[in-house]
Order: sequence, then C-alpha cells, then structure tokens
Amino acid sequence: MLALRLLYRDWRGGELRLLAMAVVIAVAAVTGVAWLAERVSAATELRAADLLAADRAVEYSQPIPADWVERAQTAGLRTAQIAVFPTVVLAGDENRLVSAKAVNSTYPLRGELRIKPEPGHPEIIPDSIPESGTAWVESRLLGLLGVSVGESISLGALEFEVAAVISLEPDRGDGFASLAPRVMFNQTDLEATELLGPGSRVRHKLLLAGPLEALDGLTSALVAEFGNDIEIETPTDERQGAAEVVEQAKRFLGLAALLTVIVAGVAVLLTVRHYAERQITSVAVMRAIGASRQRILGLFVGKLLWLGVFAGAFGAAIGFGLHVAMLALVADLLGARLPPPSWRPLATGWVTAGVALLGFALPTLSRLRDVPPMRVLRRDLGDNLLRAGLPLAVAAVVILGLMGWQARDPLVAITVFGAVGVTLLVLTAVASGVVFGVRALTRRGGTGRLLWLTGLTRRPMTAIIQIVAIGVGLMSLFLLAVVRNDLLTAWQAEIPPDAPNQFLINIQPEQVDGVRQTLADADISTVFYPMVRARLLAMNGESVAADDFDSAQARRLTRRDFNLSWTSTLADDNRVVAGRWWGEGSSEGSSETPTDSPTDSDRPQLSVETGFAEEVGIELGDTLTFGSGGAEVTAEVTNLRDVRWESFNVNFFVLGSPGTFDPFPQTWLTSFHLADTHNSGTLLNTLVRNYPSVTIIDVSSVLRIVRTIIDQGSRVVELMALLTLLAGVLVLLAALQITGEERRFESALLRALGASGTRIRRMARWEFWLVGAIAGALAGLAATTAGLVVAEVLFSLEYPLRPMTLVIGAGVGLLTVWVAGGLGARRYYRSSPMQLLREG
Repeated sequence: MLALRLLYRDWRGGELRLLAMAVVIAVAAVTGVAWLAERVSAATELRAADLLAADRAVEYSQPIPADWVERAQTAGLRTAQIAVFPTVVLAGDENRLVSAKAVNSTYPLRGELRIKPEPGHPEIIPDSIPESGTAWVESRLLGLLGVSVGESISLGALEFEVAAVISLEPDRGDGFASLAPRVMFNQTDLEATELLGPGSRVRHKLLLAGPLEALDGLTSALVAEFGNDIEIETPTDERQGAAEVVEQAKRFLGLAALLTVIVAGVAVLLTVRHYAERQITSVAVMRAIGASRQRILGLFVGKLLWLGVFAGAFGAAIGFGLHVAMLALVADLLGARLPPPSWRPLATGWVTAGVALLGFALPTLSRLRDVPPMRVLRRDLGDNLLRAGLPLAVAAVVILGLMGWQARDPLVAITVFGAVGVTLLVLTAVASGVVFGVRALTRRGGTGRLLWLTGLTRRPMTAIIQIVAIGVGLMSLFLLAVVRNDLLTAWQAEIPPDAPNQFLINIQPEQVDGVRQTLADADISTVFYPMVRARLLAMNGESVAADDFDSAQARRLTRRDFNLSWTSTLADDNRVVAGRWWGEGSSEGSSETPTDSPTDSDRPQLSVETGFAEEVGIELGDTLTFGSGGAEVTAEVTNLRDVRWESFNVNFFVLGSPGTFDPFPQTWLTSFHLADTHNSGTLLNTLVRNYPSVTIIDVSSVLRIVRTIIDQGSRVVELMALLTLLAGVLVLLAALQITGEERRFESALLRALGASGTRIRRMARWEFWLVGAIAGALAGLAATTAGLVVAEVLFSLEYPLRPMTLVIGAGVGLLTVWVAGGLGARRYYRSSPMQLLREG
C-alpha cells in the first residue's frame, strides 16, 4: 500500500504519465491483435463441424456409385450427394463465372442452410432443397447479372428460375471456386444441363454422418478398394487452409504489434531514466532514515506492478476498441459469425505491461537501491549510478523473448530481431552522420548565421534517438501505405497490356475446332493446350501419400488431382534449368505452337517446374506414376523448368512428352486477351450458348478480388503502423522531458541576453522541423529501399524508384514532430530570467 501511495504522489507530480502512456500503447497493440486473432480463430474452429456439412466426405472424380450409398445406409449412416464445379451463367447479355453446386434432397447433413425469399428479407431455414427447374443464388450475383428473384438465368442447356437468395451455406469451402458466386440447384437437373463431360473440373462428394465406428469402417473399406482414386475428407482437413492463413496472419500481426512494443520500450527507457534521476534525492533521504536496499527495491517493484495493473487495464480497453475497428475493416472477408470475446487477451495485456515495465524500467530503477545516504549532504554522490549498459542488454533480451512468444518459432524470432536490429543500426548511423554533420557546419559557419541549427546540435544524442524512433514509426506506415501500392503497380507492369485475361477450360476434344473458329471469326488467334486431370500415385516405385510431406503446399498438391499437359516445344516463358528438353531441334526459350507430333524417342518423359519439384522432393532421373480414371502412367523426369507464372499464359507444373498421357481422358484449354468492348460480351455469350460445358474464367475479375483482399487486410496492419508512429511521438515527448530543465535554462538565459519570446519559439520550431524532416526522409528512404529489396529479391520485379516518397516522408515527419514537439515543449520556453536567478 505504501508503493501505491507513492505511485499516486508521483502521478500527481506528472513524472509517470509518459511512462504510463508508452505502456498503454504497447498493451493496446498486443491485446488488439490478440482479440482479433482469437475471435477469428474461434470462428474458424466453430465452423469446423459444418465445413463439410457432414462428418465425413468421400470425394470422387466420377459420379458417386449407387453401391456406395447402399453400403453407407446399411451401416446406419445418413448420406447426401453434391457436385461442385465452375461454370458460366447467362442472363440476357450478361454472363458471370459462378461456382455451381448440385445437391440432393438430404443435403446438408450437418450445419444449417439459410436463405432469404428476397434480398433484405429475414433469413429462414428451408424445409428442402431447390425444386427442379429453380435455383438459389448468392445476392451479389443478382447485382452482377441485373436480375431479380423470380426471373430466369441460363445454366448450360437449361433455364432456371431464381427462387431465393443464399444467406448461409455450411460447406462454402475455400479455394478459387469460393471467389465466384454460388448457384445451387437440384441434382436431378444436373444431367440435363449438359455441363459435365469427360475430364470436367467437377468434385463429386458423398457426404456421410453417423457413428464414428461406422464412418471409419466404411471409409477404410473404400480406401482399400479404390486407393488414391478417392479422397476422404474430415472437417479438420477441410479447414486446414483457412487455419494456416489465420495462423500466418496472427504471427504477422503479432510481430507488427511487437514493433510498436519496441518503440514504446524506447520511450519507457528514456522516461524511466529521467524519473530515476528525479528520485535519487528521495531515495537518499529514505536510506538516511533507515530504509534497507531490499526495502527500496521492493517499493519500486511495487510501484511498477501497480502501474502495470492500471496501464494494462486501460491499454486493454483501447486494444478492445482497436480489434473492433480491425474486424470492421475485414468484415467482408469473414464469412462466419464471430463468437464473443474472452478474457484471455486481457491477461495477455497485463503480462505485456508487467514484462515491459520489469524488463525496460526495473533494471534502471533497481540501481537506486545503491544510492548512498550521504547524497543528502553531498549532491555529487551517486551521479554514475544510472549507467545505460545493463538496462539496454536486459531490454534486448526481453524484446527477443517477446518476439519468440509472438512468432512461436525461434528462427523467425531471431530473423526478425536481426532485421529490426540492422534497420535500427542503419537509421542510427545515418541520423548520427546528419546530426554531427550539422554540428560541424554550425561550428565552421559561426553561431550568428546558423543559430537556428544549434538546438539540434546542443543535444546530439537525444536528437538521434528522436530521429530514429520517429523514423521507425513513419517507415512502417510508409511500407504499408505507399510501398505496397508500388509493389502492386510493379507487379501489374510485368503483365503486358495484351496479356491473356480470359481462359477457356473444359473444352472437349470434339469442340476444339468449333471454339477455334468462333474465336477466329472475332479476330482472336490463340493456342490450344491439351490437359488431363491426374493424381500423383508414386515416386520411384514407392506409393505417395499426403502425410509423407512436411510442406502444406506439397500435401495439397498430392492430395488432389492436378493438371498435366504435353508438348514437343518449350514456351518462351519457360526455361530449362536442369536436364535436356526432348523436342527435336528445340532450344530453351523457343515458342512454337504445342503439338502432339512424334519425337525422336517414344520413351515417356516428364518436365517438372522447379518450385513443384522442390516442394515434393523431385530430382532429375526420378520416375513418377500418375493415375486417372483407373489408368496409370509412369515416366522419367528428364528436365526441370523455371516458369514465369506472372506472364498469365497457360502453364503447368508437369509437362509430358507427346503421347505420355494418352491413356487418360483429356480436355483442352486456351487463353486470350479480350478487349473490354460491347462485342466482348457477345462473344463470350456465344461461346457459352454453343458450348455449355466450356468454362470461361475472367482473370481480371479475380485480380480485382485479390486486390480487394490485399487492401482490406493491409488496412488492419496500417492501424498497427499508426500505433507505432504514436509510440515514436512518445519517444519524442520523452526526450523533450529529459531535456526539459536544460531547455528551460537555455530559454531563461536567452531572455536575459535580450532574445524575445518569439525568437526563442522560432528557434525551437526550426529544431522540430529539422528533426521531423530528417526522420521522415530517412523513413521514406528506408521504406523505398525495403520495397526495392522485396521487389528485386523476392519477386524479380522492376520497382519504380519514387524520389517523392522522400519528400512526402520529410513533410509528414516535419508536421508530426512540429505538432507533437510544439505542444510538449511549450512550457519550457516560458521561464523568466528572474526565475533562473532565483533557482540558481
């Protein structure tokens, strides 16, 4: 209780307010991210049982055999069947890519399907699935097509009446199909639509629900009979992709919050040193009247713990509001109902406050227990107690520990810690060079003409700390607000203006000539590529299972069928990096129309993309076995390729020599550029009407969706960057507090020498302008450099160097420091010369 009373006295004296504000900002950043991550993760967890609309799902590339249904029902299991595939829907002159879903009368087995009779009407739980000849659609499709409930849409060879709007679908799933709006109809109409043919991209599923033993027994028997031709899915498997995204986002936001904690920690270190200096005399008095060293340490620990309780609670309240704002920013990306918040992030906030105070403040305050009692009589004793070495070392260890806690990966924590350390060292070095360069300039040029610069040079160390802290905050903000857009622009610049923006897939072999002629009549020349859907069954004679791989990407690639093709020539956006291409007379980078003409050797050969080979562990000379529709093909890997995926041309992970995949059912695909004109819609509608099984994919719309996702997600991190900038402003205020007495003395002395108050304020303003401009320019330079490194090293893009980023950064920094510094230091420039003389 004595510690609490002493804390209240210090608070009323204004000595702990900046320290408390720094802790509040740190706690707000950590708890805001904690609540956001927890609620999104909990929402994903709550939906786990509904993501399949069943307890188990058996996926098959062919229609579900009636025998499977009978066996399931005999085992006491409930069943339902669905088929999901991409296609195009028509309404008048409008067409849109959709994710079509045919369901039978027992769907869903788990979860709830909800619809609305009209957009804006209350939700209802339907008693049955759509009647034959009707369809339920997502509300966004109505706006895209310009239709209303009760009007008709064309799906393949059939007309469907829009009967209701889907508001909640339990097994919406993820992947590319989820980007397209849903159209749900009765499975009895599936065959009449004429949308499906051999090799179509359709997922047939048998949904199962019932006792666990019966489920395991049936699925085990099916796996034993059909092996890799089927896939058994559980709710946990289905949500794996979403869970990975949530976990990665949680780590990224956690590390972004830690950047705020680091900058706030600098403010704590500066503030607590000033606070400790003002406590030396008080501690000396306590020591003189008998207080022990342990008693002194206990009082300071008690004060820090009480401060942590109050600051942690207030910071957690701000963090709660912050997470609500972040949820609002990404509301469009969250399809699940969110569970209520829990108390755990509040506990996390208190732990963060305690760790920040005990890690950043206690090492400095603990030195006060060694204040000699004679300090009461001799003011020069104990001046060397507050050395900076140990507190800085302890703070570094605390920061590394916090990073490891947030990242949950020691390697990631060490890497980020090193990157932050290098960035801070570089910023410190550049800021030091500027400050000491200005100092040398003022000494050489005389104080009369450059008097306005002396405010920066009289306190070089505090100026450097201010510049670095403000620079870090602004840099994180610029990285997200400016560099992100530049990277997207650079990426789009890699795509030529006439890059393919339309893809036609599921073209049956007998339709190739007709589709080619239709495109030729529209003056579009394109190349058609054969394609088969197959699954990787074995490598070097050993069967392959998804669980054999550590990489999540490899598990996904080996769990499902993926696309294969064959050609005798190498496209110009492909480059052989290992092995030899099989085409006669072909060279790396040649670009001829793919053909299935014979080659020198009839031996089946494979070419594998380097990224896929690395994920799965494929090397030159390995043999791969693929299976599809009961047929198998084994071939040797004779070369590895680099592929420029950003070209938006048709490309494949695995290519075969001509004839390699002849045993598999095949379809064809092509891509072309379609200008956005009135005739473009007519062409696409003609293709859809004449060839119902052909699926048109508008890549430009997918790019717009991806950009929306990036923009909404980045706004969340921009909030964290604003907190980091606010922590940097606190560092500025803390540095002003440290130099407050010196500034008050200088102001009074200048007044005594005849300087006016206006001149003194002008000198301070020039100092703040210079500090802000330097910090902002360094932040812009650092952000631009980071963007350049990311573009060149990670994405091989030509990053546009924008000198205006430095100018904008200098302007934003100047304004930020001017406002914050002017408000924080205003009281230091009101001291009169008489007050200086009286105080000595």
